[in-house]
Amino acid sequence: MPHMTRLPGLALIVAALTVSAIVNAEEFDGYDAMSLSQSKRVETDCSITWKNPKDGKTYCFANARNQFMFKQNVRTFVPRAQKAFDEN
Repeated sequence: MPHMTRLPGLALIVAALTVSAIVNAEEFDGYDAMSLSQSKRVETDCSITWKNPKDGKTYCFANARNQFMFKQNVRTFVPRAQKAFDEN
């Protein structure tokens, strides 16, 4: 029965990884969503984010200006950003 004592530890690791994946589930792997919509890849630390209340997706931004601009026309910028992200 030695493997039985390992299961609780394994379960804790799996649970921690699952929670981490949920908490860090930013769209576009943390790239600035507004920049992507302009076909530019700008990495962020995701300190500036916005969660779309309609679909629950979280977007990262390099600065508050990009966040503001993105929120003004989400329906246009999300497909553009997705296209640029998928192409690169």
